[in-house]
Amino acid sequence: MTEQQLQDFLHRHIPATTALGIRVVSCGTDRVELLMPHQANRNHKNTVFGGSTALGATVCGWALVHLNCPQAEGSIVIQSSQIRYTAPAHGDLHLTARSPEPAAWAHFHKMYAERGKGKIDLEVQALSDGLTAAEFGGRYVALAA
Repeated sequence: MTEQQLQDFLHRHIPATTALGIRVVSCGTDRVELLMPHQANRNHKNTVFGGSTALGATVCGWALVHLNCPQAEGSIVIQSSQIRYTAPAHGDLHLTARSPEPAAWAHFHKMYAERGKGKIDLEVQALSDGLTAAEFGGRYVALAA
């Protein structure tokens, strides 16, 4: 799937991604990078709103699962998550989800094949102006379509 195809999919199926101006910078089964513009996501302090950061991070991880499990046809949910805000985001937010160890994906795919449901824990880093603004962790569940 190309960056444009993933972005179109996100905008079509998760409308908030359009409203927040989220763009796919790069994507693959090993990594997804999104850009969330400051202007559309700023708060009263002129920093990126925490809720926008959480949504962007959630979507970033979701997209990585989608690319690794296309057979779920987007039937992916977040089961749990946590986020730690480490610095104010004064500029655009660059979100990156990286694949965990191959063994984690192997277990995920085994469970998906055997039970129709695979779970995986992913981490997303949010940078603004080169500084870490937030660290996100989430457990995603893909369900057989």
